[in-house]
Amino acid sequence: MAGLSEQFHSGTIYSRKKPFAGSKPKDRPEPFKEYPGSKKVKLETPALPPGSLWLSLKNRRSRRDFKKEPISKDQLALLLWASQGVTEKISGFQLRTAPSAGALYPIETYLVSNRVEGLEPGVYHWNLIEQSLEMIKPGDVSLELELAALNQDMCRTAAVVFAWSAIFARSTFKYSDRGLRYIYMDAGHICENLYLACEDLKLGCCGVGAFFDDEVDALLGLDSKEEAAVYLAAVGKY
Repeated sequence: MAGLSEQFHSGTIYSRKKPFAGSKPKDRPEPFKEYPGSKKVKLETPALPPGSLWLSLKNRRSRRDFKKEPISKDQLALLLWASQGVTEKISGFQLRTAPSAGALYPIETYLVSNRVEGLEPGVYHWNLIEQSLEMIKPGDVSLELELAALNQDMCRTAAVVFAWSAIFARSTFKYSDRGLRYIYMDAGHICENLYLACEDLKLGCCGVGAFFDDEVDALLGLDSKEEAAVYLAAVGKY
């Protein structure tokens, strides 16, 4: 990572070592935009077609309060596939359930397992090609993650926390600094897939964007330069 993309990423991190030096507008803008003098065409609220996708879209919420109950390993496998599983192989590209700019897939998936049946607590990396979980760090690190996530207790009470990192050069080697925009878009696509899959499985999900970057990176074993955490999501029964 270099140039403007590096400046943006390093300039917007949260760290206990230095205060966040960001800027924000003085006034909050209006939540909706309108063109009062324009001609309007009224659309009726649509009737939802049958199917779980439409119900998941309707019912999706960020759920932060979890029961201290495990999810199954089969449920975890479904969530991993839904978020970023391979669906087709075309011309050397392994296409996924979530779109990616240029089919470059800069996002890697890590898990902090707190309560998953048949899976020891610890930090794992999802080896997508082998369809396996690689243990990075054994043991219960839920409190460590809670503290790194600005004391958000859902990271401790969740059955599992998804942690997505970006290998920046996968995108920037082709798109230069603009590739950083695509990386965050990719992470958003992936997390929304997870939300909808959780809703269909009657599990709670909540994305987490506020965390001390260096502490989460250290927990995942990342160097914070070539690869760094960009997004978390807590998942569990509610």
